[in-house]
Amino acid sequence: MASATPTATSRPAYPTSPSYSDDLEFVTAYLTVHVLSDASRVYSYLFWIALGVVLICLSILHHTHLRGGYLGALWTKWAIRRRTWRKKHSLAQARAKGQPHRQPFSLPSNAQIFTLAIIVIAALLVSFLGPDYLAPGSTLWTLQDFPYATTTLAKRAYDTSLFTQYQPQYTIQKAWWTSGNRTGLIAFALFPLCILFALKSPPFALFSLPCLVQLYCDKLLWLHKWSARLIYFLTVLHVAFWSVQLVIERRPTTGKIAYVYAWQYEKFLYAWIAFGCMTLLFTLSIAPIRRAHYEAFWFLHVLLVPLTLVMSALHHPPVWWWCWAALGLWIGERTWRFTWWLYTNGFLGVTASPSSRALHHSTLDAKGGHQKAELSYPSTPLKGFLPGTPPSASTLGLAQYPPTSPQKLAPGAGLSLPTDYLPPPGFAHAELLPGRTVRLRIVTPGYLSWAPGQHFLISVPSITRFTTHPFTTASICDEQNPYTDGRVLVFIIRAKNGWTKDLWDTVALMISRGQQFQRGESLPRCDMPRRGVLLRACVDGPYGSSARASWGDYSSVLVVAGGSGVSYALSVLQYLCLCHAGRDGRFLGGKSGGFGQPGYKTSRIRFVWLVREFGHVQWCATILRRCMDLIPAPELQVDIFVTNVKPAPTAGPPQARSRITFAPLPKGKQADFERPNPGFAQEARPRSSASSASSEESGEDSDVDLSYYTGGYVQDEGELGHEEHVLDLTNFEGDDDTELPGEAQFNLSVRQEGRKRRRNTRRISMAVLAKQELIYRASEAQLDGPGASSAQLVNKRASLPPLDTDSSGSRRQSVDISAVRPSAVASPTSPYSPPPSAFPLIDPAARRTSGSSSPRHSYNLSVVPPGAMPPAMGPAASKRVSQALSERSTIETPITPRSRLSVWTDTDSFAALVPGGDVESVREQLRLDLDDQEVEDVGVVAEHARPGKPRLERILADEVERAKGAVAVACCGPTSLDAMMRKIIAAQIDPGRIKRGDMRGSIALFSEEFSY
Repeated sequence: MASATPTATSRPAYPTSPSYSDDLEFVTAYLTVHVLSDASRVYSYLFWIALGVVLICLSILHHTHLRGGYLGALWTKWAIRRRTWRKKHSLAQARAKGQPHRQPFSLPSNAQIFTLAIIVIAALLVSFLGPDYLAPGSTLWTLQDFPYATTTLAKRAYDTSLFTQYQPQYTIQKAWWTSGNRTGLIAFALFPLCILFALKSPPFALFSLPCLVQLYCDKLLWLHKWSARLIYFLTVLHVAFWSVQLVIERRPTTGKIAYVYAWQYEKFLYAWIAFGCMTLLFTLSIAPIRRAHYEAFWFLHVLLVPLTLVMSALHHPPVWWWCWAALGLWIGERTWRFTWWLYTNGFLGVTASPSSRALHHSTLDAKGGHQKAELSYPSTPLKGFLPGTPPSASTLGLAQYPPTSPQKLAPGAGLSLPTDYLPPPGFAHAELLPGRTVRLRIVTPGYLSWAPGQHFLISVPSITRFTTHPFTTASICDEQNPYTDGRVLVFIIRAKNGWTKDLWDTVALMISRGQQFQRGESLPRCDMPRRGVLLRACVDGPYGSSARASWGDYSSVLVVAGGSGVSYALSVLQYLCLCHAGRDGRFLGGKSGGFGQPGYKTSRIRFVWLVREFGHVQWCATILRRCMDLIPAPELQVDIFVTNVKPAPTAGPPQARSRITFAPLPKGKQADFERPNPGFAQEARPRSSASSASSEESGEDSDVDLSYYTGGYVQDEGELGHEEHVLDLTNFEGDDDTELPGEAQFNLSVRQEGRKRRRNTRRISMAVLAKQELIYRASEAQLDGPGASSAQLVNKRASLPPLDTDSSGSRRQSVDISAVRPSAVASPTSPYSPPPSAFPLIDPAARRTSGSSSPRHSYNLSVVPPGAMPPAMGPAASKRVSQALSERSTIETPITPRSRLSVWTDTDSFAALVPGGDVESVREQLRLDLDDQEVEDVGVVAEHARPGKPRLERILADEVERAKGAVAVACCGPTSLDAMMRKIIAAQIDPGRIKRGDMRGSIALFSEEFSY
């Protein structure tokens, strides 16, 4: 290292320390002399000033929506992409070795890499650019005026008045000790930033504040990891540079290196303790070690982080306030979260009223005694609010919310409740579902609100007492619903290894033993569930950057989910449907706005779910059906693609594919596509009787890709540029897809039911279209007069009028789901009444209960729809039409004598879905338990489930062309699905379109992934 100027003798880079006979006095003086001046700390201040300016600029861009413009589209087109990589033939090798399927290696998004690169470059610049040691009293902009020291020296946090006079009074460019000190200084300055990236809860998590960028730890966790690695890298440089310094410097009186005496200095010992803790943190954070021993990693992380900060502060008190700032943020956020955790889980004694819709309930206490409890809100209304319009949590204190007056239920109340049972506050109702999946429902004792798509940290003491695990909620918070079903948390948890497997095993053992709750857990007086078990549970949250989304700003929203990522998609879908039904989003955890309100632009919602098995639709069949009842097609389109079903061989000659295209082809795609199936009527176009079963399901749908079936589910060069497996789109790390006999039968039943329903739908639609055509032609014959030739009725090729899809006017009438309980018997006019094709999934007892004992049901087509009969049609024309339709007026649907699902439930044990191990001895005691309402919902949703992999690029292109403005895409699924959607969205973003004033070129992505 060189000195500051050519006159090195007058201003040496390595100052001389005074000679003391006492070893401790010598090393104290030596290390004090080699401390950076106060002026040298300006580099750390510059780093934080630059960071603050960038944060303010990004916040302005976020709140002004400037990213939706031309320049924003150019940035987003590059920034949202991410890369994945997989070694060639690795899938075949893993299959040969019997190893489980693994997702490809994935890089974060370009935006995250760019952000990290900026942070790393900035940290390196302030670590090495310019002189290391600035003369005391000088600054960067007056450096030339201070070549020598000033007479005033700053005091240190410890007594060094006897040694500071020996510090250099001039500027030093580079030396081993100056470079070591400077890298250590920047490492200290990075401590608060690293902690801020990891904090979860505002106001301490500054980046998540609504006034700033509103990014939570889910999007910042990757930056937290790499900023911590950057700190460790700078710390290693600090240790290395100072080790060299202590080796090359010798004590004049003894000739020994300074390293020998440094160990007698207590602050030097603090340094090595801090470095040891940091090294252990770095080692435990390595991905394989962290995944294999996550609980140990978590505990040691919580223990070692504050220890590292304290030891670092004691090591160098002159700049220890960086450490105290980081530690203060960490302790403050933990204290804040713990306080709210106590309130949310009822430990502070403040609980929200556990009201349900019925005023009287038969309750069962823990001792088995039956009591009657009256649970309702007080009748005193809140001041300042009109009846029927309860306030939100944002306008009331938590002690006043939920509203204390009985309110008129808003449309869609209770949308998130899968069944009619609500657990007591503080407990989770756990049910076993196909696919080794557990559905949890939790009602917190303290009132809790959340935004759609956010996640919570769940703790179940009967499994583990001290660790929490994050899961995305599949429900929404309805602040206008004064009952507990408006704030129920629903989680869909698929068992893997570790905690999720323990949860599955625990629930399975309890069900097999007939145990409805854990012994030792004080269960309050409540109704006991007819199926499933109750477990004590605590939640911490909500967290998640999905709170920053303003869904109503987009003309069309495409929701894409893969596997158990449907939890995020369901939460977003329910929010969109309720807003589209006229609800205000600010009462649903989101931004203000809803259908009919100024500024609300959403006119279409499309839900696409990639799932492994047909039976998995049970996870959310009830919620999906309610959404479809609430918002009719084509405003809501639901498509479910099942990837683990091979199509049947074609029974006849292949059908000629249509050459009609609905939207321009994506760039780089030369294949011809036909018009997609956007809704009920389009799925039911006529087909030849020679079509095979697979053709009926998805063979003629341009949105379905079945080509991967011919290659053993593996594509050598997929859309991401490497080997791809169909499991990449549906399976998270650790998902077990072993085919089980019981589940296979259930999957087959659901598939057959969906096929039958689609066949009936096509027959009905063909008859309706034929009837409308005959009516239209008959009206033309009447209008032509008595002398007109009857041949015109046959030969005249007039186009048919379009179907009226919104005959109710601009303001649609919403379905009040809250008025219909899932357990209630469906009436023929109820929105939950089963269509005729649902009855093959319901046993005879259910049909008798619903009041339909006839083995056959018919759709009556003799009544002309409103508006279909022209006003000029006279009695003669009506008579001719009636005669012409006499043979088409009724379509009868045969009903099977017994429900396929019921037969499977009675004869095949649910034990096939239970893993081995501790539950092996009780496997035969477990059975799949479905109530009639859920069976019916599965049957209805099965019509929308088809085999195949979706052509996502085609689906997005269609939605862009349908839209009237900007498009939003919500995505949650495995890494490969997220990377594929990012690539497709980037290809569809068109800045040129935006420049011409067509906002369809703007596409925003909201992903439940650790990428932004």
